Amino acid sequence: MDGFPTLAGQRVRLRPLERDDAARLVAAAADGELWTLPFTVVPSAETVAGYDAQALAGREAGTMLPFVTEDAATGAAIGSTRFWKIDRANRKLEIGGTWLSASRQRTGANTEAKFLMLRHAFETLGCIRVQLTTDVLNERSRRAILRLGATQEGVLRNERIMPDGRRRDSVRFSIIDTEWPRVRATLEGYLRR
Repeated sequence: MDGFPTLAGQRVRLRPLERDDAARLVAAAADGELWTLPFTVVPSAETVAGYDAQALAGREAGTMLPFVTEDAATGAAIGSTRFWKIDRANRKLEIGGTWLSASRQRTGANTEAKFLMLRHAFETLGCIRVQLTTDVLNERSRRAILRLGATQEGVLRNERIMPDGRRRDSVRFSIIDTEWPRVRATLEGYLRR
């Protein structure tokens, strides 16, 4: 990645995660007690140090770029997301680790965040593939990813072990560079509404 960019829109700003963001992330996750969700990993007061350490180690290794999702108007932290599984040689990456405070879900914040990330991936980084993966149990996330215009590729069985020990099956989606103009137009239409 060239530097650690801030991606800014009208509703949200995606700012590179820093170690001193821990308390802000826990406060954002407290809106809905998101750390109790069975299908994603969201930091709590007890787990935020490890969450941040893993994200920052990935950034230092060049395989991850974690962001704090902020309200563009107030600067308040409202969630987190990241580029990860960054593969420069094959010009691909994954968008994942995304969560938003309960009160910010279904407000357009996630749509704009995904638009900013996809635009950066395809138009700045020159990616030819961006993938998204979600828990097979997370129907809401699956619908949201399809709504973006991604193509479902299949189910990865026992793809990861969740913090509670459950073996997670994951659904993989992708958008490729030739699809980006259509996806971009769709997302811009959503954002105008």
